[in-house]
Amino acid sequence: MKEQTDDMARSLRVIKNILVVFLAIVILYLLKMLSNLFVPLAFALFFAILLQPLVSLFKRKFSLNVSVVLTTIFSVIAFLLIGFLFYNAVSAFVSNREDILAGVTAELKPMIDRVTSLMGSELKEDELKEYLSRVVPTDQVLSLSGSFLNTLSGFATELLMTILYFAGLLGAIAQYEKVINYIMGKNGAGEESSASDTFRRVKDSISIYIKVKTVVSLMTGLGIGLISWAFGIQYALLWGILGFVLNYIPYVGSLIAIVPPLIIGGLTATSISEVFFLFLALEGVQIVMGSIVEPKMTGDSLSINTVTILFSLVFWAFMWGTAGMLLSVPLTFLIKVILEHVSDAGFLVRLMEKKTGEQFRD
Repeated sequence: MKEQTDDMARSLRVIKNILVVFLAIVILYLLKMLSNLFVPLAFALFFAILLQPLVSLFKRKFSLNVSVVLTTIFSVIAFLLIGFLFYNAVSAFVSNREDILAGVTAELKPMIDRVTSLMGSELKEDELKEYLSRVVPTDQVLSLSGSFLNTLSGFATELLMTILYFAGLLGAIAQYEKVINYIMGKNGAGEESSASDTFRRVKDSISIYIKVKTVVSLMTGLGIGLISWAFGIQYALLWGILGFVLNYIPYVGSLIAIVPPLIIGGLTATSISEVFFLFLALEGVQIVMGSIVEPKMTGDSLSINTVTILFSLVFWAFMWGTAGMLLSVPLTFLIKVILEHVSDAGFLVRLMEKKTGEQFRD
């Protein structure tokens, strides 16, 4: 009888695990197919968590509803301001594309002449310029450099929905204990659900991460912009803003951000030592901000190891593109917290833990 009970329990556990895996696949499929709905919701959620202190500041003088409206207005204005600053910098870069191409051609021509002379051939300047133009076509440059505006214009149809998400989440998070306890059916004055504790942990950890990431991104963008300006590299403002935005992408973002100013600075440099010091300065900013300042400020708030973060970066990039890369770390932490409440998911949680990564390094 006991054996039959144990067999039935194991069978039920297997069926349950199969159903959970099937449900996870369905959820991931929906997240992929309905990305136009979920991406604005995810951004709105994390921005709402980040800007809770601003809501609390307004609540000292105004009601919650007025505080939410004021926070929403200020946030939209700040977002549009950053967007138009970036767009203006990109527009200036694209409008001067031919001049930049001519300058790059002039810089590369002597070096290529020496190489082609050794091979017994000759490459004319017009041919080199035409080749460079094919390597970086105008259409692709416009598409790439205007990606922020394209995202914003594509986002325009979803912008109203995002603002509504954002405003609603601002108010809900500001009084999340009441909302969660009401949903869980705990209306007593002294009662508090475990869901409320879990959400508080998610909110506090993600808030710390986003705040730290924003401060570090600002410092990284400022450092790249100032170094570009100091070395006389054109469009220093553009490279600074690009560094700020790309630094939100874990590990690879800040590395990508230093490539354009390094290439342009290398082509216009007067000596090898100048290129070396430029590389040293840009890489120094990336290493100090990414490997020293950010880990020290973040601490163990998220407790996710490096392997998991890199895997999540690839996975969310596949799911939601650039937006997924920007949101990969908070989303992965959210999944980790959810898995902590699944009885048979302990292996996955331990695999994602920061301690696991430290043991691998040891």
